[in-house]
Amino acid sequence: MNWLVFFSVLSFSGYFLTNKKPFKYSFQTNLDRKIKAVPLFVIPYVLFFPLIIFTYLYLENNFKNDFAISLIIGNLMATIFWHLLPNGVVREVLPSQSYLARLINFIYRHDGDTNGFPSGHVFVSLLCSYYLSLTTPSLDLIFYLIGASISISTVLTKQHYLLDILGGVIFAMLAILSTQLFF
Repeated sequence: MNWLVFFSVLSFSGYFLTNKKPFKYSFQTNLDRKIKAVPLFVIPYVLFFPLIIFTYLYLENNFKNDFAISLIIGNLMATIFWHLLPNGVVREVLPSQSYLARLINFIYRHDGDTNGFPSGHVFVSLLCSYYLSLTTPSLDLIFYLIGASISISTVLTKQHYLLDILGGVIFAMLAILSTQLFF
């Protein structure tokens, strides 16, 4: 296994180290309070995990290394931010008994409510979209639509707030820029 791939996978551990701590800050806006959960969006939300695996397998070697470095940088920046400014999302159990609502409630029970800003789902899915589009430019619209649907799903599953998406976009751009400038 490529060492960069190993360290990029290891870099996700920062999320788990900070996710169970209680949060002190919330970036919820009045608009976030008005947005209702849409259980259907749990589907793109959970497709985040296969997207990461697909990206590692699909990328050409020259892009695979840059993707791994961007993941390491993005995860390290996010972990430092989550540690210094522990923030999270206030969630309520969904009353619906549909399968999709039960899946969201399952996620709520097993995923801590800390680490809202920046959204890891957003910055990682955008990194996947970016590097996949470099490998196959003819499919870039599809890759960016996948990244956008995962990003939107974080708000519609009530896992994140709107500002968390903005943070994810900023962290993705910083990770890509840092990779291009320094590696």
